[in-house]
Amino acid sequence: MPNIFRKITRSFVSILNSIAILLIGLAYLSVYVSPEHIGFVSLIGFGFPILWLINLFFVIFWILRKRKRAIFSLLAIVITWSLWWAMFPISIGSDINSKNLNSPLQVMSFNVRMFDKYVWTGDKETPRKIYDFIKDQNPDVLCIQEFYINNKNPQYSENNILSRFKQFKYKHLEYNIQTQSGKKYGLATFSKYPITNQKPLPFENTTNFSIQTDIEVNGQTIRVFNNHLESIRLQRKNYNFIDSIEFKSDRERRDGAYDIFKKLNKAFTQRAVQAQIIGRHIQNSPYPAIVCGDFNDTPVSYVYRKARGKLKDSFIESGSGIGGTYNGNLPPFRIDFIFHDTKFKSYNYNREKKDLSDHYPISTLLELSPKI
Repeated sequence: MPNIFRKITRSFVSILNSIAILLIGLAYLSVYVSPEHIGFVSLIGFGFPILWLINLFFVIFWILRKRKRAIFSLLAIVITWSLWWAMFPISIGSDINSKNLNSPLQVMSFNVRMFDKYVWTGDKETPRKIYDFIKDQNPDVLCIQEFYINNKNPQYSENNILSRFKQFKYKHLEYNIQTQSGKKYGLATFSKYPITNQKPLPFENTTNFSIQTDIEVNGQTIRVFNNHLESIRLQRKNYNFIDSIEFKSDRERRDGAYDIFKKLNKAFTQRAVQAQIIGRHIQNSPYPAIVCGDFNDTPVSYVYRKARGKLKDSFIESGSGIGGTYNGNLPPFRIDFIFHDTKFKSYNYNREKKDLSDHYPISTLLELSPKI
Protein backbone atom coordinates (compact mmCIF):
# COMPACT_ATOMS: atom_id res chain seq x y z
CA MET A 1 0.00 0.00 0.00
CA PRO A 2 2.72 2.55 0.84
CA ASN A 3 4.41 1.78 -2.51
CA ILE A 4 1.17 2.44 -4.40
CA PHE A 5 0.73 5.70 -2.52
CA ARG A 6 4.28 6.78 -3.42
CA LYS A 7 3.70 5.93 -7.07
CA ILE A 8 0.47 7.92 -7.16
CA THR A 9 2.14 10.87 -5.45
CA ARG A 10 5.11 10.72 -7.84
CA SER A 11 2.80 10.56 -10.85
CA PHE A 12 0.80 13.53 -9.57
CA VAL A 13 3.98 15.57 -9.04
CA SER A 14 5.19 14.60 -12.52
CA ILE A 15 1.92 15.83 -14.02
CA LEU A 16 2.24 19.13 -12.17
CA ASN A 17 5.82 19.42 -13.42
CA SER A 18 4.68 18.82 -17.00
CA ILE A 19 2.01 21.50 -16.67
CA ALA A 20 4.58 23.95 -15.30
CA ILE A 21 6.89 23.25 -18.27
CA LEU A 22 4.00 23.68 -20.72
CA LEU A 23 2.95 27.00 -19.18
CA ILE A 24 6.44 28.48 -19.14
CA GLY A 25 6.74 27.39 -22.77
CA LEU A 26 3.56 29.30 -23.59
CA ALA A 27 4.87 32.32 -21.67
CA TYR A 28 8.02 32.18 -23.81
CA LEU A 29 5.83 31.91 -26.91
CA SER A 30 3.93 35.07 -25.90
CA VAL A 31 7.02 37.13 -26.70
CA TYR A 32 7.06 35.97 -30.33
CA VAL A 33 3.38 35.44 -31.21
CA SER A 34 1.11 38.45 -31.61
CA PRO A 35 -2.01 38.50 -29.38
CA GLU A 36 -3.88 39.18 -32.64
CA HIS A 37 -3.46 35.48 -33.38
CA ILE A 38 -3.34 33.78 -29.95
CA GLY A 39 -4.60 36.07 -27.23
CA PHE A 40 -4.44 33.89 -24.12
CA VAL A 41 -0.66 33.34 -24.27
CA SER A 42 -0.12 37.03 -23.46
CA LEU A 43 -2.01 36.55 -20.22
CA ILE A 44 0.21 33.58 -19.36
CA GLY A 45 3.22 35.83 -20.00
CA PHE A 46 2.15 37.96 -17.02
CA GLY A 47 2.73 34.94 -14.79
CA PHE A 48 6.22 34.23 -16.13
CA PRO A 49 8.18 35.02 -12.90
CA ILE A 50 6.04 32.61 -10.89
CA LEU A 51 6.27 29.92 -13.58
CA TRP A 52 10.06 30.30 -13.72
CA LEU A 53 10.37 29.89 -9.95
CA ILE A 54 8.05 26.87 -9.99
CA ASN A 55 10.25 25.19 -12.58
CA LEU A 56 13.32 26.04 -10.52
CA PHE A 57 11.62 24.36 -7.57
CA PHE A 58 11.07 21.21 -9.66
CA VAL A 59 14.74 21.18 -10.70
CA ILE A 60 15.79 21.18 -7.05
CA PHE A 61 13.03 18.70 -6.13
CA TRP A 62 14.11 16.10 -8.73
CA ILE A 63 17.85 16.60 -8.11
CA LEU A 64 17.37 15.90 -4.40
CA ARG A 65 15.59 12.71 -5.40
CA LYS A 66 18.30 11.90 -7.96
CA ARG A 67 15.82 11.80 -10.82
CA LYS A 68 16.82 12.55 -14.42
CA ARG A 69 13.49 14.31 -14.87
CA ALA A 70 15.16 17.43 -13.48
CA ILE A 71 16.65 18.01 -16.93
CA PHE A 72 13.29 19.07 -18.42
CA SER A 73 12.63 21.95 -16.04
CA LEU A 74 16.33 22.82 -16.12
CA LEU A 75 16.15 23.24 -19.89
CA ALA A 76 13.01 25.34 -19.48
CA ILE A 77 14.65 27.84 -17.12
CA VAL A 78 17.87 27.94 -19.17
CA ILE A 79 16.00 28.65 -22.40
CA THR A 80 13.95 31.41 -20.74
CA TRP A 81 16.88 32.91 -18.82
CA SER A 82 16.96 35.99 -21.07
CA LEU A 83 13.35 36.76 -20.09
CA TRP A 84 14.16 36.36 -16.41
CA TRP A 85 17.15 38.66 -16.83
CA ALA A 86 14.92 41.29 -18.51
CA MET A 87 12.74 41.32 -15.41
CA PHE A 88 15.37 40.93 -12.69
CA PRO A 89 18.80 42.08 -13.90
CA ILE A 90 21.78 42.30 -11.59
CA SER A 91 23.83 45.45 -12.09
CA ILE A 92 27.20 46.09 -10.48
CA GLY A 93 29.08 49.39 -10.50
CA SER A 94 26.82 51.28 -12.92
CA ASP A 95 26.52 54.50 -10.90
CA ILE A 96 28.58 57.39 -12.22
CA ASN A 97 28.83 61.15 -11.91
CA SER A 98 27.58 62.91 -15.06
CA LYS A 99 30.67 65.16 -14.93
CA ASN A 100 32.76 62.12 -15.83
CA LEU A 101 30.85 61.56 -19.07
CA ASN A 102 31.66 63.03 -22.45
CA SER A 103 28.07 63.84 -23.49
CA PRO A 104 25.59 63.11 -20.66
CA LEU A 105 21.82 63.32 -21.00
CA GLN A 106 19.51 62.72 -18.04
CA VAL A 107 16.18 61.28 -19.25
CA MET A 108 13.01 60.83 -17.21
CA SER A 109 9.66 59.20 -18.04
CA PHE A 110 6.63 59.68 -15.81
CA ASN A 111 2.92 58.88 -16.20
CA VAL A 112 1.54 61.60 -13.92
CA ARG A 113 -2.08 60.38 -14.03
CA MET A 114 -3.42 63.82 -15.00
CA PHE A 115 -1.56 65.40 -12.07
CA ASP A 116 -3.90 63.58 -9.67
CA LYS A 117 -6.90 65.52 -10.99
CA TYR A 118 -9.40 63.38 -9.08
CA VAL A 119 -7.29 63.24 -5.92
CA TRP A 120 -6.80 59.47 -6.25
CA THR A 121 -3.85 59.68 -3.84
CA GLY A 122 -6.02 61.24 -1.15
CA ASP A 123 -3.60 64.17 -0.94
CA LYS A 124 -4.60 67.53 -2.43
CA GLU A 125 -0.93 68.52 -2.41
CA THR A 126 0.03 65.80 -4.91
CA PRO A 127 0.15 68.12 -7.97
CA ARG A 128 2.61 70.41 -6.19
CA LYS A 129 4.64 67.40 -5.04
CA ILE A 130 4.84 66.17 -8.64
CA TYR A 131 6.14 69.56 -9.84
CA ASP A 132 8.61 69.78 -6.96
CA PHE A 133 9.86 66.24 -7.56
CA ILE A 134 10.54 66.91 -11.24
CA LYS A 135 12.22 70.20 -10.40
CA ASP A 136 14.49 68.48 -7.87
CA GLN A 137 15.37 65.64 -10.25
CA ASN A 138 16.05 68.20 -12.98
CA PRO A 139 16.29 65.89 -16.03
CA ASP A 140 17.49 67.16 -19.40
CA VAL A 141 14.62 65.46 -21.23
CA LEU A 142 11.28 64.71 -19.60
CA CYS A 143 8.56 62.53 -21.15
CA ILE A 144 5.15 62.83 -19.49
CA GLN A 145 2.16 60.60 -20.16
CA GLU A 146 -1.41 61.55 -19.21
CA PHE A 147 -0.57 65.24 -19.43
CA TYR A 148 -3.69 67.19 -18.46
CA ILE A 149 -4.88 70.77 -18.97
CA ASN A 150 -8.13 72.44 -17.90
CA ASN A 151 -8.24 76.11 -18.80
CA LYS A 152 -11.40 76.64 -16.77
CA ASN A 153 -9.66 75.51 -13.60
CA PRO A 154 -6.83 77.86 -12.52
CA GLN A 155 -4.93 75.02 -10.82
CA TYR A 156 -4.81 73.04 -14.09
CA SER A 157 -4.69 75.89 -16.58
CA GLU A 158 -2.08 75.66 -19.32
CA ASN A 159 -0.32 78.80 -18.11
CA ASN A 160 -0.14 77.54 -14.53
CA ILE A 161 1.07 74.05 -15.39
CA LEU A 162 3.65 75.18 -17.95
CA SER A 163 4.97 77.70 -15.44
CA ARG A 164 5.94 74.68 -13.30
CA PHE A 165 8.32 73.50 -16.01
CA LYS A 166 10.35 76.67 -16.51
CA GLN A 167 13.65 74.79 -16.27
CA PHE A 168 12.86 73.41 -19.73
CA LYS A 169 13.32 75.93 -22.51
CA TYR A 170 11.72 73.73 -25.16
CA LYS A 171 8.53 71.69 -25.19
CA HIS A 172 6.47 69.42 -27.43
CA LEU A 173 2.83 69.17 -26.42
CA GLU A 174 0.28 67.04 -28.25
CA TYR A 175 -3.34 66.49 -27.23
CA ASN A 176 -5.40 63.56 -28.43
CA ILE A 177 -8.53 64.81 -26.68
CA GLN A 178 -9.70 68.43 -26.50
CA THR A 179 -13.15 69.31 -25.18
CA GLN A 180 -15.22 72.44 -25.67
CA SER A 181 -14.99 73.05 -21.94
CA GLY A 182 -11.24 73.65 -22.24
CA LYS A 183 -9.94 70.25 -21.12
CA LYS A 184 -6.98 68.69 -22.92
CA TYR A 185 -5.45 65.24 -22.52
CA GLY A 186 -2.21 64.08 -24.10
CA LEU A 187 1.55 63.72 -24.02
CA ALA A 188 4.33 66.18 -23.29
CA THR A 189 8.06 66.06 -23.96
CA PHE A 190 10.15 68.78 -22.34
CA SER A 191 13.79 69.47 -23.18
CA LYS A 192 16.64 71.72 -22.13
CA TYR A 193 18.04 71.31 -25.63
CA PRO A 194 16.56 72.69 -28.88
CA ILE A 195 13.68 70.82 -30.47
CA THR A 196 14.18 70.83 -34.24
CA ASN A 197 11.17 68.80 -35.36
CA GLN A 198 8.09 67.19 -33.86
CA LYS A 199 4.93 65.32 -34.77
CA PRO A 200 2.21 63.07 -33.29
CA LEU A 201 1.99 59.36 -34.08
CA PRO A 202 -1.71 58.48 -33.80
CA PHE A 203 -3.23 55.01 -33.54
CA GLU A 204 -6.59 53.96 -34.98
CA ASN A 205 -9.71 53.38 -32.88
CA THR A 206 -8.23 54.54 -29.59
CA THR A 207 -7.36 57.64 -27.59
CA ASN A 208 -3.85 56.35 -26.88
CA PHE A 209 -1.01 57.59 -29.08
CA SER A 210 2.70 58.42 -29.31
CA ILE A 211 4.78 61.44 -30.30
CA GLN A 212 8.25 61.83 -31.75
CA THR A 213 10.54 64.75 -31.00
CA ASP A 214 13.87 65.53 -32.64
CA ILE A 215 16.27 67.17 -30.21
CA GLU A 216 19.71 68.58 -30.94
CA VAL A 217 22.15 67.84 -28.13
CA ASN A 218 25.59 69.37 -28.51
CA GLY A 219 25.52 69.11 -32.29
CA GLN A 220 23.98 65.61 -32.34
CA THR A 221 20.33 65.05 -33.27
CA ILE A 222 18.41 62.36 -31.42
CA ARG A 223 14.81 61.29 -31.88
CA VAL A 224 12.78 60.85 -28.70
CA PHE A 225 9.62 58.74 -28.79
CA ASN A 226 7.14 59.37 -25.99
CA ASN A 227 4.50 56.62 -25.80
CA HIS A 228 1.30 55.73 -24.03
CA LEU A 229 0.06 52.40 -25.33
CA GLU A 230 -3.37 50.92 -24.82
CA SER A 231 -4.64 50.76 -21.26
CA ILE A 232 -6.66 47.83 -19.92
CA ARG A 233 -9.38 50.31 -18.95
CA LEU A 234 -10.55 48.47 -15.88
CA GLN A 235 -13.53 50.15 -14.23
CA ARG A 236 -14.31 50.60 -10.56
CA LYS A 237 -16.49 47.46 -10.59
CA ASN A 238 -13.50 45.43 -11.82
CA TYR A 239 -11.27 46.69 -9.01
CA ASN A 240 -14.06 46.07 -6.48
CA PHE A 241 -14.36 42.53 -7.83
CA ILE A 242 -10.61 41.94 -7.37
CA ASP A 243 -10.67 43.34 -3.83
CA SER A 244 -13.65 41.24 -2.71
CA ILE A 245 -13.37 38.09 -4.83
CA GLU A 246 -13.34 35.78 -1.79
CA PHE A 247 -16.83 36.98 -0.86
CA LYS A 248 -18.35 36.35 -4.30
CA SER A 249 -20.53 33.43 -5.39
CA ASP A 250 -19.24 31.03 -8.04
CA ARG A 251 -21.33 32.73 -10.72
CA GLU A 252 -20.16 36.22 -9.69
CA ARG A 253 -16.56 35.05 -9.76
CA ARG A 254 -17.02 33.54 -13.21
CA ASP A 255 -18.74 36.62 -14.65
CA GLY A 256 -16.27 39.02 -13.02
CA ALA A 257 -13.24 37.10 -14.20
CA TYR A 258 -14.63 36.84 -17.74
CA ASP A 259 -15.23 40.59 -17.92
CA ILE A 260 -11.64 41.30 -16.88
CA PHE A 261 -10.32 38.67 -19.32
CA LYS A 262 -12.20 40.31 -22.22
CA LYS A 263 -10.69 43.70 -21.42
CA LEU A 264 -7.22 42.22 -21.04
CA ASN A 265 -7.47 40.39 -24.35
CA LYS A 266 -8.69 43.50 -26.20
CA ALA A 267 -5.88 45.60 -24.72
CA PHE A 268 -3.26 42.94 -25.58
CA THR A 269 -4.36 42.96 -29.21
CA GLN A 270 -4.47 46.75 -29.54
CA ARG A 271 -1.06 47.17 -27.90
CA ALA A 272 0.41 44.59 -30.27
CA VAL A 273 -0.65 46.67 -33.28
CA GLN A 274 0.56 49.88 -31.64
CA ALA A 275 3.95 48.35 -30.80
CA GLN A 276 4.35 47.24 -34.41
CA ILE A 277 3.71 50.82 -35.57
CA ILE A 278 6.15 52.30 -33.07
CA GLY A 279 8.74 49.67 -33.94
CA ARG A 280 8.59 50.65 -37.62
CA HIS A 281 8.97 54.35 -36.79
CA ILE A 282 12.03 53.56 -34.67
CA GLN A 283 13.59 51.40 -37.39
CA ASN A 284 13.02 54.13 -39.99
CA SER A 285 14.43 56.92 -37.81
CA PRO A 286 17.37 58.71 -39.44
CA TYR A 287 18.62 59.58 -35.96
CA PRO A 288 19.54 57.44 -32.93
CA ALA A 289 16.46 56.88 -30.82
CA ILE A 290 15.45 57.17 -27.20
CA VAL A 291 12.10 55.53 -26.47
CA CYS A 292 10.18 56.34 -23.29
CA GLY A 293 6.75 55.76 -21.90
CA ASP A 294 3.99 53.72 -20.39
CA PHE A 295 3.64 50.55 -22.47
CA ASN A 296 1.16 48.81 -20.16
CA ASP A 297 2.94 45.51 -20.77
CA THR A 298 5.79 43.60 -19.14
CA PRO A 299 9.21 42.60 -20.55
CA VAL A 300 7.76 39.14 -21.19
CA SER A 301 5.47 40.27 -23.99
CA TYR A 302 5.18 40.66 -27.73
CA VAL A 303 4.72 44.42 -27.19
CA TYR A 304 8.04 44.78 -25.38
CA ARG A 305 9.96 42.86 -28.07
CA LYS A 306 8.39 44.80 -30.95
CA ALA A 307 8.78 48.24 -29.36
CA ARG A 308 12.31 47.65 -28.13
CA GLY A 309 13.60 45.99 -31.28
CA LYS A 310 17.41 46.22 -31.30
CA LEU A 311 17.52 49.01 -28.72
CA LYS A 312 18.96 48.61 -25.24
CA ASP A 313 16.76 48.61 -22.14
CA SER A 314 18.23 51.10 -19.65
CA PHE A 315 16.92 49.03 -16.73
CA ILE A 316 18.84 45.97 -17.93
CA GLU A 317 21.90 48.11 -18.60
CA SER A 318 22.08 49.89 -15.26
CA GLY A 319 19.16 48.87 -13.05
CA SER A 320 18.60 45.95 -10.71
CA GLY A 321 15.96 44.19 -8.65
CA ILE A 322 12.27 43.92 -9.46
CA GLY A 323 11.95 47.47 -10.80
CA GLY A 324 8.16 47.44 -10.87
CA THR A 325 6.73 50.73 -12.13
CA TYR A 326 3.00 50.12 -11.65
CA ASN A 327 1.68 51.50 -8.38
CA GLY A 328 -1.87 50.21 -8.06
CA ASN A 329 -4.17 47.34 -7.13
CA LEU A 330 -2.57 44.92 -9.59
CA PRO A 331 0.89 43.34 -9.10
CA PRO A 332 3.81 45.84 -9.38
CA PHE A 333 4.82 44.94 -12.93
CA ARG A 334 7.52 46.83 -14.83
CA ILE A 335 5.44 48.43 -17.59
CA ASP A 336 7.27 51.76 -18.06
CA PHE A 337 10.50 51.73 -20.04
CA ILE A 338 13.38 53.81 -21.35
CA PHE A 339 15.03 52.20 -24.38
CA HIS A 340 17.98 53.71 -26.22
CA ASP A 341 20.20 53.29 -29.25
CA THR A 342 22.98 50.73 -28.93
CA LYS A 343 25.64 53.42 -29.45
CA PHE A 344 24.56 55.10 -26.20
CA LYS A 345 25.42 53.84 -22.74
CA SER A 346 23.11 53.87 -19.72
CA TYR A 347 24.05 54.63 -16.12
CA ASN A 348 22.23 55.25 -12.86
CA TYR A 349 18.84 53.82 -13.80
CA ASN A 350 16.44 54.81 -11.05
CA ARG A 351 12.84 54.09 -10.15
CA GLU A 352 11.53 56.45 -7.49
CA LYS A 353 8.89 54.85 -5.28
CA LYS A 354 6.82 57.99 -4.92
CA ASP A 355 3.09 57.69 -4.28
CA LEU A 356 2.27 60.53 -6.65
CA SER A 357 0.53 58.50 -9.36
CA ASP A 358 -0.40 54.94 -10.28
CA HIS A 359 3.02 54.79 -11.97
CA TYR A 360 6.46 55.37 -10.51
CA PRO A 361 8.76 57.78 -12.34
CA ILE A 362 11.86 56.26 -13.95
CA SER A 363 15.07 57.90 -15.11
CA THR A 364 18.49 57.10 -16.50
CA LEU A 365 21.71 58.92 -17.32
CA LEU A 366 22.75 58.34 -20.93
CA GLU A 367 26.18 58.84 -22.41
CA LEU A 368 25.50 59.89 -26.01
CA SER A 369 29.14 59.77 -27.12
CA PRO A 370 30.88 57.05 -25.10
CA LYS A 371 34.66 57.20 -25.04
CA ILE A 372 36.14 54.24 -26.87
